[in-house]
Amino acid sequence: MLKVEGLSVNYGDARVLEQISFRVPTGALVCILGPNGAGKTTLLRALTGIIPARSGQVRFLDEEILGKKTHQIVGQGLTMIPEGRRLWPPLSVQENLELGAYRISDRQVLKERLTWVFDLFPHLATRKDQLCGTLSGGEQQMVAIGRGLMAAPRLLLLDEPSLGLAPLVVREVFEAIKKIVAAGTTVLLIEQNTQVALAAAQYGYVLERGSMVMEGEAAVLREDVHIKQAYLGL
Repeated sequence: MLKVEGLSVNYGDARVLEQISFRVPTGALVCILGPNGAGKTTLLRALTGIIPARSGQVRFLDEEILGKKTHQIVGQGLTMIPEGRRLWPPLSVQENLELGAYRISDRQVLKERLTWVFDLFPHLATRKDQLCGTLSGGEQQMVAIGRGLMAAPRLLLLDEPSLGLAPLVVREVFEAIKKIVAAGTTVLLIEQNTQVALAAAQYGYVLERGSMVMEGEAAVLREDVHIKQAYLGL
């Protein structure tokens, strides 16, 4: 579904990503792991057209998307859930969700998508009229994921969905992510929480200092000595 080849990105004269290559097959949950400052968020921003790439190729559904505007990429079925959620606190849960479906004019389709989100996160259905600014961090993360799903993406990019959440909430969010994949949406997950990411994903990559340094089946990466020492504290 997504094929990235030789992607390089600069911030001014600083090289942030250098010759990044990876693939996300249709129907898979693929994770990219790495420490703070590795370039993970920069990678997602380049994939979605928020920042320009210096060189490389990004093919989504067999079509080159590098150089396209962000709204065009979203229209093709690629949606990102940003780190920090980026919700509108003065708006209700439902209003925030509906912002994700800004391209949809058919009210019946909008209703069906809301129903799907509320089925995925029943907790939000009871709070649909509550202002997002009054929700807990976990509830806000659920709204952010739900807002992304309202666009009916083929590929969902998740940037650090566990950030700042309690372990029980992290478990709930990742159970929802598994259901999203099972329902037919492909997921590319960016995470620092190596343990939960590798438990959910089928395949993983490790990004360090702007370069891919390792890849493999998630079960294999969990047993790798470098991963255990650097990310799991073992």
